[in-house]
Amino acid sequence: MKRFFAVGTAFLLACPVVAQSPQFSVGTSGADSIPQTTIVPVQQPPVRIVERTTVYEEPERGMDRAQRRAYRAKVYAAKIDSLVQSRNYMFFPNSMQEIPGGMIRSIYADYFFFGMFVDHVEVHLPTERGVTQYVEMLNFDSMSIRDYRAARTQWGWSVTFNIADGDALYHADFAVSTATGETVLTLLTPAVTMRYVGWLWNKRVNDPRYHRMD
Repeated sequence: MKRFFAVGTAFLLACPVVAQSPQFSVGTSGADSIPQTTIVPVQQPPVRIVERTTVYEEPERGMDRAQRRAYRAKVYAAKIDSLVQSRNYMFFPNSMQEIPGGMIRSIYADYFFFGMFVDHVEVHLPTERGVTQYVEMLNFDSMSIRDYRAARTQWGWSVTFNIADGDALYHADFAVSTATGETVLTLLTPAVTMRYVGWLWNKRVNDPRYHRMD
């Protein structure tokens, strides 16, 4: 019995220095000589979870209603400024119209967009074709962005540039309101000139945080 307890003690002392992965030992059963595997579980060290709380300032505290409205309008305008200046945003149209004189069509599908990025554009927009108002699709990406200009105006931003899709040339003109967020895209294509009304956002459609009504 004393020898048994000496072996057991040595085993318990050796456990803490074993590598942190399950240990296997293979033995042979005396009855049928079939190898038997014994799994020795390894206890993992406890994980410390540190909670952090972010405290946001509340600058609206102490303001009256008029001051809060003015402050929120200022914050919203600053967000539009930042978005346009980042040159990394998506335009989602609510309506389309061939100009001049075309019929205004509502757009309900939220997979139509014009993506403006630092090094390329992505275009997936419906267009109309002539007096029959047959709806066609623009669907291309372009790495060719020329004459990009973003100018601050009294009412918001004016952004203009040219893009090429192969031999086809397009001219885009964005008018962005910093007060309402309304964005108007005038797109000159080789066939027609289209006017889209919508809004800007800084996320892609498949982003899990994307919500059209935000």
